[in-house]
Amino acid sequence: MTHRTLAGCALLALFCSCTGTSLKKTWKSPDYKGAPLTKLAVLAIDERRDLRIGFENRLVQQIQKNGASAITTFDLFSLPEVNSDKAGAARRLQSAGAEALVLLRLRDISSAYRESRPGDERYAETITGFEMGPWYDYFSVAYADMSPTYGNLKQKVFLETSVYDLKTAKRLWSGLTETVVTDTMDRIAEMDPIVAKAVAAMRKDAIIP
Repeated sequence: MTHRTLAGCALLALFCSCTGTSLKKTWKSPDYKGAPLTKLAVLAIDERRDLRIGFENRLVQQIQKNGASAITTFDLFSLPEVNSDKAGAARRLQSAGAEALVLLRLRDISSAYRESRPGDERYAETITGFEMGPWYDYFSVAYADMSPTYGNLKQKVFLETSVYDLKTAKRLWSGLTETVVTDTMDRIAEMDPIVAKAVAAMRKDAIIP
């Protein structure tokens, strides 16, 4: 294997390590001494209904893997209804059998745009003015940059997953994930690892079985 191939593999590994989802931190209430929660409702805060449904369905599927029960909320109430009467929404979830709420929301997002040019600069003459005579003058000719330029947009999306006791409205646990999103990434497919990492952290901290 040549040095160039080794360098290419190293760059590929570096690029791959900079994309995807990672768990940044977790927090658990020091006052919570109870057993793992087994009856939960899930709520994803996103005005885009398709994304809300997608995240809530994935959360329910992951939570139920070890025997806990979970229900979605997109079919119970809209986000404006929750904002206008949070206590009423909590009572409604308790009536449905839930003892805690798993809430997923956007915490922060940052963007960075980068341009790259794979080759040398190349210019071509182009006419920029209008001349009545048979010849264009010196100031009527310019040079256009013909070198290809590629742009790449990279975003860092921070999502917070929190667990609240529906009786006391106190937060019991929270976790923060960071997802690096690029132009070529399948963003829908990345929803699965986001949810999987958050639920795995909840399970590790004995919040759910």
